[in-house]
Amino acid sequence: MVCVRLPSRHRRDRREWATEHVNCRRNEWSNVLFSNESRFSVHPDNRRMFIWRDRDSRNNPQFVHESVRFGGGGVLVFGGISIDGRTDLYIIRDGPLTARRYRDEILRPIVVPYDAAIRDDFILMVDNCMPDRANLVEDSLFEEGILRMEWPACSPDMNPIEHVWDALGRRVAGRQPPPQTLQELERALLEEWDRMPLILINSLIDSMPRRCSTLLAVRGNHTPY
Repeated sequence: MVCVRLPSRHRRDRREWATEHVNCRRNEWSNVLFSNESRFSVHPDNRRMFIWRDRDSRNNPQFVHESVRFGGGGVLVFGGISIDGRTDLYIIRDGPLTARRYRDEILRPIVVPYDAAIRDDFILMVDNCMPDRANLVEDSLFEEGILRMEWPACSPDMNPIEHVWDALGRRVAGRQPPPQTLQELERALLEEWDRMPLILINSLIDSMPRRCSTLLAVRGNHTPY
């Protein structure tokens, strides 16, 4: 299993976050828009390594390979999911996603209308990448009255949209014929995103209490999610 590196301070922050949210009910999680960016390639490398191990030992520390994420060629997209809904999938073209681009291309045209469509207690979940946490973005969130969920660093296992990205990649790779160019990949991503079953999205968000309990059980370490 390939996981992000977890220094001791991050494990501590993850435990504290899980303690704060472990008792949240479904109606509370239903107010959250889980969002993230993800990169897809025409010829992806899943970095899997095959080993012999005992059943149910996948999360054993000796079978965890820690890595640091880095960029690469392909298509960068933004998306968000919530109970019974999702945003449009946005293709991020023409260079890196800066704080200004995040505000102008994602926050204002995508997140703000989604906020209005849910209810007054809308919460935005974003990770800790630089564009999402820049002062310019924080100021815009304050102006729009959008509450941002505090999120522990190095915690993709707590974000259910990561499983949606995995499902999206599998659906795209399973197309016949599979995409062979970036243009074909973009079209396939948009089509398969719109076809993603809401029952899958709902089940992933409904797993949040179990994720928090598991995170507490392993004291902030890697979880099987």
